[in-house]
Amino acid sequence: MQLGKYVKFREERFGGVLFETRTEKVYTLNPTAAAVIKELGTGCDVAQLTQRLADRFQAPAGSIEQDIAALIGDLREKGLVEDTAA
Repeated sequence: MQLGKYVKFREERFGGVLFETRTEKVYTLNPTAAAVIKELGTGCDVAQLTQRLADRFQAPAGSIEQDIAALIGDLREKGLVEDTAA
C-alpha cells in the first residue's frame, strides 16, 4: 500500500498533513495517523505496521489493528492511498 499518485505527505509538529494535488484538498493528521502514513512509506504490510505501532505507542495490537483498518478504509474511500502493484 502507498499514497495515491497525486497525494503528498508532510510531517508537522501536530502530526502531519496530506495534500491531494488534483483537488487541492488538505487533510490534517494527528500524530498516530501521521505515524501510519510514515510506516506505509517504508513498504511494510498491515501486520508489520500494526506491530511497529503497537510497540511504539505501547498499546494492544488488537486495538491498533482496528484503528489502522478504520484509517486505511477512510483514506481509500477518499482516494488518498492505493494498493501497490504485485
